[in-house]
Amino acid sequence: MDYSALLTTEQKKAILGERIAQFASEAYQHEINKKMAGDNQEVIDAANSSLAILDNAITIHQEELAKLGETI
Repeated sequence: MDYSALLTTEQKKAILGERIAQFASEAYQHEINKKMAGDNQEVIDAANSSLAILDNAITIHQEELAKLGETI
């Protein structure tokens, strides 16, 4: 089934925009966590791992949004 066919272009843009904002919010929090971690390498590594996942998610969502003629 093509789930994207069930949504309008405007609905897709709204969903993608909301998700990008949520991912960016989470990434911002992880950046703050890294600053607060001091020398705690475990916290820094966890934050870096989460940031890598979020970076990838944001990139994929931005690419989808670009296909719809929109950018963030």
